Amino acid sequence: MKQSFIGWRIVVATALLYALLGNFGLAAAQLAIPAMALDPTVSMNRSMIGLGFTVFILMQGLPGPLIGKFIAKYGARKAFAASALLIIVTGILMGLFAGVSTVAYVVLFGLLLSFSCTLGGQIATQTTVGSWFVQKRGLAMAVTMGVGGLVAFSFPLITNFAMGEGGDWHRGFYLISVMAAIALVIALLFMKDKPEDVGQLPDGIAAAPAGAAGAVPTEDTAQVGEPAKAISTVYKTTVSRTSKEAFRTPAFWLIWLGSFSIFVGLNLAVSSGVLYFAQLGMDTGVIAGAVAVQGIAAVAVNLVIAPLADRIEPVRILGICAFLTAIGAALAFVCAPGSVVILYAYYILLGIGFGGNTSVMPTAFANYFGIEHFPKIMGNVLLLLSVFSALVPVIAGVVFDMTGTYVVMFLAVAVVCAVGGVANLLVRFPKKS
Repeated sequence: MKQSFIGWRIVVATALLYALLGNFGLAAAQLAIPAMALDPTVSMNRSMIGLGFTVFILMQGLPGPLIGKFIAKYGARKAFAASALLIIVTGILMGLFAGVSTVAYVVLFGLLLSFSCTLGGQIATQTTVGSWFVQKRGLAMAVTMGVGGLVAFSFPLITNFAMGEGGDWHRGFYLISVMAAIALVIALLFMKDKPEDVGQLPDGIAAAPAGAAGAVPTEDTAQVGEPAKAISTVYKTTVSRTSKEAFRTPAFWLIWLGSFSIFVGLNLAVSSGVLYFAQLGMDTGVIAGAVAVQGIAAVAVNLVIAPLADRIEPVRILGICAFLTAIGAALAFVCAPGSVVILYAYYILLGIGFGGNTSVMPTAFANYFGIEHFPKIMGNVLLLLSVFSALVPVIAGVVFDMTGTYVVMFLAVAVVCAVGGVANLLVRFPKKS
């Protein structure tokens, strides 16, 4: 009996895992750590708070090549499960000990939580989607990030609610463990690494194993070995390149620069955004609402990208996202005390920029360099992103301790994002033969 294509079910499961494992830890920390910083029983200045975020960002990239190799060898399902188990333990430890000392905070949040989230984050997510879809890869990636974003938009509100009016940061960290436990169930019950594991092919070309009797081509299926009907109008290589080969191309670095610039904007927001806008007279609940709207904006942009990413070059979309992030940072730079309108505009533009980046950046790399070596390429991409963007939080902390404000940092981010947008517009594609 022919089995229906389960790729879209995998997309939903992967989206939930990405949200719960890859995103929730940082989303909760974005509110819990500022509350911890304002706790009179916790003795840490802004530089030390920034140091934790810097280490967190570094650990999202430094283990990338190793995580890529692990996923290539053992599969994304095991990576998701291991990530969930580690986060469960780490969240509990953070609730108990993160405020005891700077060392405990940096080790638990910066090292352990970051590594655990990275293990079940972008590489596992993008590898899974890239394995299940080829012709519809852009759409599938956008749906994954869209569904994940739809879930994630509630995370700041849930965290703020869990912390209560008193801002109990311990509860915020414990909540991370709860979400990871839910993710563990999803990973064990619903995940499959690749279509071949269940006798299918990418995009649902064939619903039966190779050589099975009764496989008849239809509008939605084709005989095993028959190419899928081409629906994409963007460049997609037919020859996979290794990481070393990708590094030697200008396209790799131009695509990377666009994504890097958006990461710089995000890193400033998650490490210092709440503290900056609170200094400008915004209520924490209002800021949490704006952060939540950031998630809604990310979902909205994914709904737009879904029909476009297979028709407009993803790298061009990435460039637009970088420019929008630059505009958001510029608005934050000129924000007047108590200006809720600019607060929301900033987070909306940041959500559009980062949401678009999350969807189209991996698609751009997969399309340009192929899927065969994708886990290792993305591992190295994340390594480079984290190494070069990790200094943003600690620099922001130092700037605050010296000047009493984060405002200059937002101007610097606006410039960096504008440069990244230009870089993406400069990418050139091989001519069609």
